[in-house]
This record gives sequence, structure tokens and C-alpha cells, in this order.
Amino acid sequence: MYSIWKHFHENSCYKLLFYIGIADLGILWILVFFSGWLCLSGGVFCSSPTLMYLVGVRDGDRYSRVLALNRCLEFGFKKLCRLLFSGHRIYAWLFACSLYALGRAVFVKPVLYSSLFFGWFYDPFVGYRTADQLQQREEYRNWLYPVNNYLVAFLSPFIYSVFALKLFYDVRTSRREFGVLISELDSAQIRVFIQVLLISSMNTLTCSLYVYFQSHEVGQWMITLAEFIWLHLHGFPPVIYLTLNKTIRADCRLLYMKVFKRNRIGHIGGVTVVRSNLIQSNGREAVAALQTNF
Repeated sequence: MYSIWKHFHENSCYKLLFYIGIADLGILWILVFFSGWLCLSGGVFCSSPTLMYLVGVRDGDRYSRVLALNRCLEFGFKKLCRLLFSGHRIYAWLFACSLYALGRAVFVKPVLYSSLFFGWFYDPFVGYRTADQLQQREEYRNWLYPVNNYLVAFLSPFIYSVFALKLFYDVRTSRREFGVLISELDSAQIRVFIQVLLISSMNTLTCSLYVYFQSHEVGQWMITLAEFIWLHLHGFPPVIYLTLNKTIRADCRLLYMKVFKRNRIGHIGGVTVVRSNLIQSNGREAVAALQTNF
């Protein structure tokens, strides 16, 4: 978050990443601490209905779709990307996502946690109904939920398919070899594209699994797998950023030096630099030699 905020005004991508980071931190608190507390205490909806309702209305996956669209347009349709995301237009996208999330929180039934299955369900009586009562699930069936999740699940592959077709078209029209064209592309854009692709792929898999086991009887392994992927969907992006994003990696290294190795931090012309161990060791040797001579 420190690195993303540092470059907040440089690119619309960082604005999206910052808002996604806020959503991820909030949802991780729910998935890790709140779900863990309910598992240990055996909590279900009837245990804390008000708290369960307030926690269950959270929503944060809209920003990821906008980020995927932004990166693909930046990579293949630069003029259209500038038209849609440049300047203050990016805030209109963020406002629309926030407004949609608020609408879901107010008008749509929340998702509720059940310690019986270690998962989140829309049916507050999941696990308590007999086989003859399963049809009563329709009372809590949320039509917007499958529509939303199927849209999320298929929108990401569609966006990346359009990008792939655009790239293939550029290859054919330019009459170049595929590898030659790739070598001429901006490597930084490729790394950002891979980051968004990995995150969106996890989002697609999570949404598909959740839609399926909300309306079908499944084994515990599928519910646990969906929870595991959902947890990594919001917790794994920092690992992806540190692995593929040189800017974030350099900022985190500099922050580490500032906190734990301040003696290696210097300033040259108003720019913060990290002194190498070689320079430090040579400096200590020079000081030791002067002390010996005098």
C-alpha cells in the first residue's frame, strides 16, 4: 500500500490498485479473523444475526474487473484507454463500483457464515434442513448473486480473449514473427498484464465455485477449496506484485532499509539512495587506515 500510494498520481492503474488494496484488507479481516472466530465458537447466523448481517454485505470484486479492462486497453487500445481512464475519469469508474457495492449492501440479501461447513452461504439454515425441506432454499435464493458471479467469471476471460485477438491481429498485419513482436513490446506493460491476469483468474475460479455450491449439494472439499482460493484471491496479490512489479519491489526494499538499516540510507540531490555494502566496507577500511596512521 505504501508503494502504490507513492505512485498514486502517476497512472490510473495505481489508483485502481490502491482501492483494490483497501477492499482486500477489509475482506481479509473477515475471511481470516471473523471466520476463524466463528469456527472456534461454532457460530451460525442465529448466534449473532446483526453482526453477521453487517459483515455479510461487504463487496469488493468490482474493482478487479475495471483493473482488468484498464490494463488490456492500455496494452492494446491506448487511445480508447486514455479516453476512458485518463485524468479524473478513473474516479467515475471507482464511484460506479462503490455505488454498485452500496446498492448490493442495501437491497440484496447478505452472504452468511456457517461453521457447520466452514463457508459462506445465502441460506441461513444451511445444514439444518432435511431433504424434504431443501426446496425452501428458494426463499433465500438471490437472483442477483448468480448473475453477478457468472458475469465476473466470464467477463475476465472475455476481456483477455479480446486482448489476445487484438495481439494476434497485430502480428498478422505486421507480418512479423510472434516472438519478435513480443520482444518489442514494453516489458513493464507485460508484467502488469500478467499480474492482472493471475488475480482475475483466481477471481473467476472463486466465483464459479461459489455459484455452484450455493445451489447444489457438494462435498466439503469443494467448499473448503472455494474458501482457500477466496482467501488467496485477497491475500496473494502482494506476492504477485513483489514478484513481477519492479517499482513496488524497489519501494519495499527502500522502506525496509529505512526502518531496519538506516545507516545504509543516504540522500544525493534530494533523491534517497541505498549505499552498497562494498562502499560501506571501503569507507570503514579507509577510516581504520587513517586511525592507524595517526
